[in-house]
Amino acid sequence: MISESAIWHNLECGSYAADLDCWLALADEFGGPVLDVGAGTGRIALMLAATGRTVTAVDLDPALLATLKLRSGADSILTVCVDAREMELGARYSLIIVPMLTVQLFGGSEGRRRFLTTAAAHLEPGALLAMAIADLGEDDSGEAETAGAPDTWTDGEVVYSTVATSLVARPGQIGIERRREVRSTDGSVREEAATDWIDSVTADEIEAEAVALGMSLAPRRQIPATDEYIGSTVVCLNG
Repeated sequence: MISESAIWHNLECGSYAADLDCWLALADEFGGPVLDVGAGTGRIALMLAATGRTVTAVDLDPALLATLKLRSGADSILTVCVDAREMELGARYSLIIVPMLTVQLFGGSEGRRRFLTTAAAHLEPGALLAMAIADLGEDDSGEAETAGAPDTWTDGEVVYSTVATSLVARPGQIGIERRREVRSTDGSVREEAATDWIDSVTADEIEAEAVALGMSLAPRRQIPATDEYIGSTVVCLNG
C-alpha cells in the first residue's frame, strides 16, 4: 500500500519532466554507475534503469523508497535510506545527480559543505557531480503561478488533490506554500496546508563553495521553465 507521503510526493513532483533529457544526456556522456540523490519514488532512477544503467537511489524518506521498490522495473535499482550529507556507500560513481532542488534542502552552507565533501568521496576519477538549482531571491514571494486545476489522484475510495498557492520568504529561504485536500467517498474532507522551504542560493555561490573544497568546475547545463515549474541551472563539478 502506498503511503500518504508518497502520494503527495508523486502529485507534487512526479509529473515533472523538463529535466529528464538533461540527466539522460549526462548519463550518456559519463556512462558507468549513477547515484541519484533525493530519488524519491524513482522519477529519474526508473528512467535511467530502463535504459540499462546501474542506478543507486538515495533518499531520507523510507516511505518514498518503499514506493520506488514497488514500481515496475525497480528490481535493478539499489535503494539506500540515508541522509546524503552523511552517506558512506562503499562505492564510487561515474555520475552523481541531485535533481529538482534537492541540494537546496541541505540546511544552508554548512549542510552543503557536508554534502559536497561526501559526494566528492563517491566520485570515480573523471566523474561528474550535477546539481539542479533554482536561483531564487528573497523578493520572489507572492502568489504562485499555477496551471489552474489542482493535481489529483485517487485510489478509488479517496481523492487526493494539491495545488501551489504562493511563494513566501524568510531570511535565506523561499517557501512554496501548497493547499492539500483529502476527500473520501463518505463525503468527509480533510484539508491541510504544507510549505516546502528551500535555501535561497545561487549557482555562483555553490560553485564557490565547491572550489573552496578542492573541486573543479565543469560547464553548467540549463533546464527550461515550464508553465508549472521554474527553470533551473545545473551546477556541474568534478571531484
